[in-house]
Amino acid sequence: MEKEEGAKGGFTEVFLSKLKEQSFTIILMVGMLIYQNKIYNEQVDRYEKIVDEKQQYIDKLIEDQRQRSILREQYLLQQRDAYVDDLIGEKNK
Repeated sequence: MEKEEGAKGGFTEVFLSKLKEQSFTIILMVGMLIYQNKIYNEQVDRYEKIVDEKQQYIDKLIEDQRQRSILREQYLLQQRDAYVDDLIGEKNK
């Protein structure tokens, strides 16, 4: 029994002493993880902003193209109507 308690106590003492020796390294690693997480989140935010800006630009281009297509269609309809009117006028002469 004493050996088991001694072994458990010895293990705990050894673990705590090693933990004290490595505490600076552990703190440094945790700090690095926190810093990397911060940098990653900043990059994700920046990329989301860039994607949103590009999507707005694409939407603007599509809307501009749509407006040009509508105006072109109206112009072509007017040209067609004028041509048909000219043909009807010549036929009636």
